[in-house]
Amino acid sequence: MQVQGRWRSMAASPRTRRRSSMWRPCWTPTGATRARLKRSLCAGLMCAAAALTAPARALADPSPSQILALHAQVMHRSAVTAGPGGTEIRGRIDSGGLTGTFTDDRLGLESRSELDLGPIVDLTVDDGTHIWKSDENGDVWELTGVLRARSLTARSIAFEAYATDPAQAEYAGRADSQGRPCYAFYVRAPGGDRQRICIDAKSYLLDSHEFDDGDQPATLTFSDYRTVDGVPLALRVREAFAYSKHALVFTVEHVRENVALAPSLFARPPARSIELQARRVVVPMRRTHSGYEVPVQIAGHAYWFLLDSGTQGIVVDRSVAAAAGVAVTGQLRAVGARAIDGLGMARLATLAVGGATLRDVTVGVLDFSSVSGGTFAAAGVLGFPFFDAAVVRMDSHALTLEISAPGDIGASGGGERLAVQLDRRVPVVEGGLDGQSRRDSFLIDTGSSAELLLYQRFARAHPDIVSLVTPARTGSALGGTLTLHDATLAQLTLGSVALYNVRATVVLAERGAFADPYDAGSVGMGILRGFVVTFDEPAGALYLQRGADFDDGRFRPEYDPSGLPPIR
Repeated sequence: MQVQGRWRSMAASPRTRRRSSMWRPCWTPTGATRARLKRSLCAGLMCAAAALTAPARALADPSPSQILALHAQVMHRSAVTAGPGGTEIRGRIDSGGLTGTFTDDRLGLESRSELDLGPIVDLTVDDGTHIWKSDENGDVWELTGVLRARSLTARSIAFEAYATDPAQAEYAGRADSQGRPCYAFYVRAPGGDRQRICIDAKSYLLDSHEFDDGDQPATLTFSDYRTVDGVPLALRVREAFAYSKHALVFTVEHVRENVALAPSLFARPPARSIELQARRVVVPMRRTHSGYEVPVQIAGHAYWFLLDSGTQGIVVDRSVAAAAGVAVTGQLRAVGARAIDGLGMARLATLAVGGATLRDVTVGVLDFSSVSGGTFAAAGVLGFPFFDAAVVRMDSHALTLEISAPGDIGASGGGERLAVQLDRRVPVVEGGLDGQSRRDSFLIDTGSSAELLLYQRFARAHPDIVSLVTPARTGSALGGTLTLHDATLAQLTLGSVALYNVRATVVLAERGAFADPYDAGSVGMGILRGFVVTFDEPAGALYLQRGADFDDGRFRPEYDPSGLPPIR
């Protein structure tokens, strides 16, 4: 069995897709006064304010409460009066061979932050209640899951709420930040995840901010402090990643206060829809060793692309980009079985799937033959930008794909509705294993031929559900090989549908796309082909309707000629 890889990020690094508000400016609602609003002059990624002079360090380490009090005193040193307008910050960003700009606008508790890095655009809009993301393809989605939790703690750090709310900060002792002594604290906001900050032991300024970004830690380091209009400001932030040579460097170049900002800046970004020749467009699918493919037309050339809901972008082979005559920029990073360097970016005028057309679309560019060892035959991969622009109904028995506009109520065909989280630009649903009451998260992955993949962290944390009793074998994925174990689960529940004797593949991986710390695993076409599956990602929904090939597997041990691995 071939386990398909996926590109967890189409950006200069995975962080510009999964980080959410980690890079956005700091603003302080906790105990906020109008004077404190102006003290939020930190730029995108700049969640630190600092004084140029600092109190002398005591001979003995102060207590955790004293550290936070001194930190708050330094961070809020200048008493200034804010005007009725908003704050506008502009700067430069450098990463992965690309150079661009970032902007940040905020009015009260509302904020809008945009990163423009060559072909990459990353927009975050926060109205204080909802957090929306948008990208260079006009995709729009709301954070409701793991990235919302990350954003809430990041907001607490940006607001400095941890400095005045001891319940949010847990002292972790003395630490070292690239040779600089500091005091470490774990911060967790209500509803948020756990992140780590370091307060400089000499200046009591915020030195660094660490968080887990999927399969690797990421660190923001603040430097080049200046005083702007009486307000201390970190003008440079470097975001580095534990297992990647790429980094993001942000430099503040322009700050304006009391600027008139239109309320529309902080509204939900408008979403783009696919263009259709008819109300519903039906195209054929074909099944290959790579998976289920659909016909695609680019610049007058016809190709077959893998339909992959588990990929965060649209990716084409280098030969496709060359035939289209488009420039490829950047030397970026994708994630499959391991990190894959050499990802380029290109802009296509049109990409058509039958009578459905996406215009002015940014795609990733890879040499598929090189990264797959020649095992991946499709010319490209259709991922999130395609699914987010339409309602997509997949019938693997009839080998048809029906495409309709967002809001087409009848496109679901009467299937059972499951809510999906799209924080990471892939559809994630809740499901149950072995009839237990606990609910876990599963990626719905049409690019995988497996029935069910279980990730290493989940398997080792739940030996009562799955154990590695079978011999290890090797599987292939884009970016390298994987170590796999086979198992049988007594039951998998999706919505009200119970499936029995499910073939599970446990993927042993410390890094890469299959080292996911958030989900239990992924549901692939081995199960999905028994349903007519409708993706209504614009509405945050997935519909499952029993198809012609549906089999709940209840009597599978009696007729499965290949036999089943042990249950435990």
